[in-house]
Amino acid sequence: MAAVPMARFARVIDSRTIVVERLGATEVVHLTNVDVPAEDEQAARAYLQETLAGTYVYVENGKVYRSPDALFINRELAFGAYGAPTLKMRVLGEINPGPRAPAKQATPVREPMQVPKPHRVRRKR
Repeated sequence: MAAVPMARFARVIDSRTIVVERLGATEVVHLTNVDVPAEDEQAARAYLQETLAGTYVYVENGKVYRSPDALFINRELAFGAYGAPTLKMRVLGEINPGPRAPAKQATPVREPMQVPKPHRVRRKR
């Protein structure tokens, strides 16, 4: 199995074009199947910059996937994600953190306390 050629995101040129760095050289990538209306151009550029800043991407024939969550950038732009509020990607740690500490022993369950029933006194008629 071959290693996946990842590229580091460098900058945004416009809403359909980005620049990546791979093996010490820069490469211009034109995103395929992305058509952003002229009035949304600035919002799409800002979305690309915010979404890809400081990340690595996988580029395949104009299709761009963000690492490590494999977000398909072309799809996000095609469906207008630049108009919605953006969520920052957060890496929480390793997928396999290793063995866990042993679980604590459960405390024994106590029986409920027996309360005597009230005594009824019958009256004579």
